[in-house]
Amino acid sequence: MTTHHLSSHRLSKPLKGALTAGLACLLALSSAFGASPPVSDKDRFWMRTNYLQEPEEGVYELQFNAPTGAVFGAVIDRVRRDENRGYLYAFDGETMQVKGRYEMPYRAFSLAQDGAGKWLYVGHTQAASLRVSRVSPQDGKVAVTSERLHVEPSAPQDEHLRHMVYNDRTGELFVAYIGKVGEGESRQSVYRLLVLDGQTLQLKGEVEGAFPSVGYALTLDPVSQHLYTAGRDYINEIDPVSRQVIRHISLDQTQPRINNLVGLAVDAQGGRIFASQFIHQPDEENEGEQDGLYVFDLKTGAQTAFVPTGEGAVTLAYNRKHDEIYVSNFFGGTIGVVDGKTYQLTKRIPGHVFPNMMAQSADGDALYVGLKQGFSKQWNPEEFVEGAREQVLRISLDRDQPVAAPGH
Repeated sequence: MTTHHLSSHRLSKPLKGALTAGLACLLALSSAFGASPPVSDKDRFWMRTNYLQEPEEGVYELQFNAPTGAVFGAVIDRVRRDENRGYLYAFDGETMQVKGRYEMPYRAFSLAQDGAGKWLYVGHTQAASLRVSRVSPQDGKVAVTSERLHVEPSAPQDEHLRHMVYNDRTGELFVAYIGKVGEGESRQSVYRLLVLDGQTLQLKGEVEGAFPSVGYALTLDPVSQHLYTAGRDYINEIDPVSRQVIRHISLDQTQPRINNLVGLAVDAQGGRIFASQFIHQPDEENEGEQDGLYVFDLKTGAQTAFVPTGEGAVTLAYNRKHDEIYVSNFFGGTIGVVDGKTYQLTKRIPGHVFPNMMAQSADGDALYVGLKQGFSKQWNPEEFVEGAREQVLRISLDRDQPVAAPGH
């Protein structure tokens, strides 16, 4: 196995000397005719942001909805937990102005949508909820909410829902579930992939062996419509029609060693699987050094690269248009940009606080990142900065000049 262990490098500096006069002339002509000057590749990543309305609110998963042109964020009230409040925020995908703040039946953590963008699915992950709602992105109205998805003999506080994906081929929603079995000190976590009817949200069954051990990652390959799960040391490929694991990729020989994949994406055209690792409690000798982007051959499962993007590589997104992989580094406070050809870390975009979940625009020219506030290095969700509101960041991926938001 050939593995590239790559680090970041700076982009080239602007040309000087003889080009200076020509550039000045070009800028003058552009100004005379009212045209925008050309933007260099290194200036692609200009940013715009907006905030949640209350400092007690926390933003989690994001989805860009093409029919409305909005990026949606699942939000909970993380302070008044007993009230079990949840919201669905809608930000304008260009200006980032808040288009809607819709109250949900329960706390909102995970998001998914069908291929046409007609419906959003909101996962009420917390144990007090453990339900899913189908919501109209046009007006934020809840069409239906599922029954409580209790499938294990767990204490109520030990059950959670995580990521979700909708499969257009079957018309079903696949939901990652965590529960506990056993008694006393012998209790252990179990990980399941539940199958819900996409219209009624009734529980139809589950995919046996989807998460054979610790596992959080779940994604859909839009080309094959197959599902992929990943966890401590494996990647599974799942046929959604038969609900069978059709391939198990063992990752016990990776370099560095994998023990907690949390993000996953498939590039079917390029024959690659991308995965991000986030070791929550790294040892003193390797603090964050094993976090980053892992690349695998889609056909053979062999590892082809590892890129250390930063501490706490919590999620990733692949952009085929620009052939780039974006990795949010939660504890590193950055969004890493990795070249899809060379696997070089070409840029670290500062997030300043805690970059978390991400989504991309339908045209591939914008990346959206939820920025958390106030989480301590000890991973204590109860600690937050008084008065500091969480936000959603828009990063331009194209070379166009930014368009001013209304009123600016």
